[in-house]
Amino acid sequence: MGIAGCSGSGPGLIYTNITRPYSRDFNHTPAGIQQCRLEAHQIKEPVTGYGVTIEWSTSQIQAAARAAGISNIRYMDVQTISFIMGIYTRRILIIYGD
Repeated sequence: MGIAGCSGSGPGLIYTNITRPYSRDFNHTPAGIQQCRLEAHQIKEPVTGYGVTIEWSTSQIQAAARAAGISNIRYMDVQTISFIMGIYTRRILIIYGD
């Protein structure tokens, strides 16, 4: 008998905290020396299925990077934190660059 959600690769039913690359194209990608974070939140009401979500746009990513002093974005990670089967989800876009 196995325990669901212990593999570390997928979401859990009660709590999830996963950080993954935003892109998988790392061919000759240098590491940046600075980083900034851009957050998006989502709440799902479990009875009717209506959800409120916030999406990132390219201009938001560029503005957050500029505010952190990053002029050249090298790569990005996405951290997903969710609770109780995704009723509440927070995604954090972690931007690395120079």
